[in-house]
Amino acid sequence: MRYYIQFPAGTGGLVEESLGSYATGVDVAYADDSAMVFDADSAPEDIERIPFAKNSFSVIADVPRERLETAALDIADFIAEDRLDSSARTFRLMFHVDGELVGIGARARRRLESAVSYASGQRVAPSGAGEEYWIVGRTEYDRFMFCRRHNRPKLPAKARGAISHELSAMLVAASRPEPGDVFLDPFAGSGSFVEARLAFPAQRIVYSDTALQLLRGEFTDRLRDGRAIEFLADDALELPSIEDRSVDVIVTDPPWGEFEELALPVSEFLDRMAQSFDRVLRTDTGRLVLLTARRIAPVAEAALEKAGFALNAAHGILVNGHPATVIIGGRPT
Repeated sequence: MRYYIQFPAGTGGLVEESLGSYATGVDVAYADDSAMVFDADSAPEDIERIPFAKNSFSVIADVPRERLETAALDIADFIAEDRLDSSARTFRLMFHVDGELVGIGARARRRLESAVSYASGQRVAPSGAGEEYWIVGRTEYDRFMFCRRHNRPKLPAKARGAISHELSAMLVAASRPEPGDVFLDPFAGSGSFVEARLAFPAQRIVYSDTALQLLRGEFTDRLRDGRAIEFLADDALELPSIEDRSVDVIVTDPPWGEFEELALPVSEFLDRMAQSFDRVLRTDTGRLVLLTARRIAPVAEAALEKAGFALNAAHGILVNGHPATVIIGGRPT
């Protein structure tokens, strides 16, 4: 089945790293900095649950990209010969071309509305909770797609300054979660990564932050009630409560040295952090995903490599408008 997703701009590389944790048999047909078209073996309900997708769609048909009105008429001819399965009683049409919602000529709209109504048994409604069918065109994609928009679950609000649901989910998914994992965030803060890891089975999920008692008041209900989570207040540079070689995965966002004062020079701080990670991560399955300021990313990479880690990828992104880098690595294979 073909799908289309939209995601935060500039995170395309991370999305490709992360998509395999939510969908199977992924084959990307098109990608840009904020959208992707791909084939997958997964059912639509699996795609609906991808938390880093701002919108997701099942692609019903596509036609060569010409004039929008011509595409709408071609799509109408195609779907009039088939059935559209839906549980909703009403529908509306949306036209999204090159990142913007646009209008369409009355004749082409009426023809497409009539075809959808005939194929689905639904009636047209300009608003409400019915089905949404979109015709989508992307700037560098040579097809117009006719899509059904998924009804995605609404995510709870995050504490101010917390890593977003979308980015948290991407980084956790990029760590290739496995059911037997012992997962650790040693700079856990508001708990965004720990909460995102709850979406996957794990042997053990560990939250650790020296400011644990202060931060508890900012936890979401899901994090606060997380009986599957072990809470620690360890110093991440020592992690005294964590046994040697007992952790499979670290996903974390250490201090950047931009918004807070570090007790050590940045290079020394990152060296000690890497040594701490080296002690607790398993020698065979150890994996890590690190979010850091872009300006100190080379220093962080050097510290991790000096500690013996292999770095597989580095993705430049923006976090609340600030340049950042996501470093993905682990034990050498």
